[in-house]
Amino acid sequence: MNRLRKICVITCAMSCLLLSGPIIVSRGLAEDRATAVRDGAVGSVSRFLAAKVTNNGESPAGRRSSDPAFSAEREVSQARVILAQRTEQPDSKKKRGEPQTTWKSGELKILGIGMAIGDVDGDGKNEIVVIDPSRVYLYRLEDDKLKLVTEYSAGSMELKTVDVAKIRKQGPARIYVSAQNRGSVASFVLEYRNGALVPVTQDFGYFLRVINYPTKGPILLGQQKGPRRMYDGPIYQLTDKGDALEVQGRFGVPLKIPIFGFAVGDFEGNRTPLIAVYDKSDHLRIYDHSGKRRYLSKEYYGGSDLILRWGGPESKRDVDEALQEEDLVFLRPRIMAFAPTGSSVYQILAINHHSKTMRLLGRTKMLEEGQVVGLVWNGDAVEDKWTTPKIQGMITDFAVDTLPGLPGERLITLERMKTDWLAFLSSRSQIRAYDLQSLVREGRRSTSSGTD
Repeated sequence: MNRLRKICVITCAMSCLLLSGPIIVSRGLAEDRATAVRDGAVGSVSRFLAAKVTNNGESPAGRRSSDPAFSAEREVSQARVILAQRTEQPDSKKKRGEPQTTWKSGELKILGIGMAIGDVDGDGKNEIVVIDPSRVYLYRLEDDKLKLVTEYSAGSMELKTVDVAKIRKQGPARIYVSAQNRGSVASFVLEYRNGALVPVTQDFGYFLRVINYPTKGPILLGQQKGPRRMYDGPIYQLTDKGDALEVQGRFGVPLKIPIFGFAVGDFEGNRTPLIAVYDKSDHLRIYDHSGKRRYLSKEYYGGSDLILRWGGPESKRDVDEALQEEDLVFLRPRIMAFAPTGSSVYQILAINHHSKTMRLLGRTKMLEEGQVVGLVWNGDAVEDKWTTPKIQGMITDFAVDTLPGLPGERLITLERMKTDWLAFLSSRSQIRAYDLQSLVREGRRSTSSGTD
């Protein structure tokens, strides 16, 4: 009778432990589990606990199930197993989360719209440059944390895109910013000097973009804005003369290709470059060098909520009395040609989003669930090879480069965290750096196993 009373007390105590939540674990149970791990008995927690609940090694197998003492012990055994499973849940969630190959910054209290990577101070280590609608921020990754080095205010100008590249042979990499001033294009160039970002070129009347050409490396491009066309005339190659940008010859893409949202690469592996470009409806197109369209996707790629202005807030276009929805020009985000290690065939790195409005509203898309997709061109269509995990918010920009303290080449994304559409300017941003080769390998493994 005394034995049955003790077992009932134990049962009540275990019930209280279960009701109090998973963070409460008895010291005896923790010690027993530690002993089991030390003895190599990790394979079966339930079998181990069932054995521990018997008294002095006595097996309940020979006892009748109608025995009250046996029934109580069985309930205690089941309760302990449930408790052990509940205490293991946090570890299992950690295993299912982001791999150790992914680095993530803390929240940035800015509305991040563009990002670029480069060695702007000449120390051999890359920095991270981020822009919001009116400021340029220079960050450095130190001891696994993002440190703000300095920032530059563009005043009343509206910033649109940013690139970092070493176009000149002398000096460190420079920062090339596309900007508008009351609708007019007023791009500028910054250089890092004595702890500050200093403008070396201002009010340059071309949109700017740096692309990596397969045989030439980084190339600085420019395109003008016209009175009736946002992208007017051809795209030109530019050179940086130190204190000014100089227009060189025309860059060899068809006139229908705008400066934003295109990439050139050998996507077929036959040393013939093709052009991948987002169109204004957020579909992906493939063109050959003559301008012939080879492909138009049904899926959506790209997507941005950043608008290029025709004029200042008080002005109206001469063409119409008011700006119509179909006249809105959204910035086309970055797209990139990328050759995986050991491959001569380039992939297309593109952004993919879901739209809350299904892209039916002209003035807003409400983009979310952003990710970067690695696409391959098979001669007829593009196929997904790998993707980054989806995030709740938007991916506004990305880069492929190295960062100090992180091994290997990285796919670095600038993320707009889940946007409060009623308080748009209070949005938060975040930077994430994925191990690019791990993403590619996982994609190959999924394809070979038939799960792609």
